[in-house]
Amino acid sequence: MIILGVVAVLAAFILLCVFLPAVGLTLLGIIVLLIVLVLNVPVGADAAYIGGEFTLAARANGFSFQILPKKPGSEDKPPKEKKPKKEKKPKPESESEPKSRKKLNFTKEELFELAKRVLKGVGKFGKVTVNKFMLHYAAAGDDPYDTVVTYNYVNAALSTLIPICEEKFIVKDSDIRTDIDFTADKTKVDVELCATIRLAQVMHMLFAIAFGALGVLIQNKRRLRREKKQGIASDGIEVDVALEKDTDEAETSQINKDNNTEQNTQAEERTDSNGQ
Repeated sequence: MIILGVVAVLAAFILLCVFLPAVGLTLLGIIVLLIVLVLNVPVGADAAYIGGEFTLAARANGFSFQILPKKPGSEDKPPKEKKPKKEKKPKPESESEPKSRKKLNFTKEELFELAKRVLKGVGKFGKVTVNKFMLHYAAAGDDPYDTVVTYNYVNAALSTLIPICEEKFIVKDSDIRTDIDFTADKTKVDVELCATIRLAQVMHMLFAIAFGALGVLIQNKRRLRREKKQGIASDGIEVDVALEKDTDEAETSQINKDNNTEQNTQAEERTDSNGQ
């Protein structure tokens, strides 16, 4: 039904462009404008782990939709009664048999080329916008020495990762604090991340990966087809050689039989002449 609806809309649009060009071009412009606007809508997520509680919300064009934890009103609703499922008719044996799946056969070079093209497509993803990043870390523990070692390790890791993140992401607001607390028993970590990206970036990356992988798949299919043809040709040559060998052996055995018959005839003639 969906396909028929899409076909009907396309047919109606083509008729408008043919009989009413002005209206058709106007609609085309509106459709293109809507597509451009949708692709440039910023979408993202807002995740936080503060005070031992995890929250997650989806964002679209500045609006936020809470996912976790679920709202209390949704839990109070009584569960809907499930309708009894209809019994499915048993399929014939021919239909129930699993279909054989084609296995991919890649060489090391093809896998390496596929990985390169996928990474190249990921590189076209563009920079993700981090609207807010908050990290509050307080090292703690029973052993003061281990606490100090962990604290120094975290600071060293952050000093290495922060420049990389600033290069790969567009960070608008960041709040990073590290501390050490010898009076507490457990380490405390509070994290909050709010990141957004445009749909056009996602589509660009997906198309780049798809077309790159498609080229490798086409090369793989051509190689397998070529190897299959070569294998059939070699089998034919082996069969022909075997037939030639059989023919030669038959001719040789026939010649040997003729020679033996001739020798026997000559021996009989000599015996008859000696007897006379």
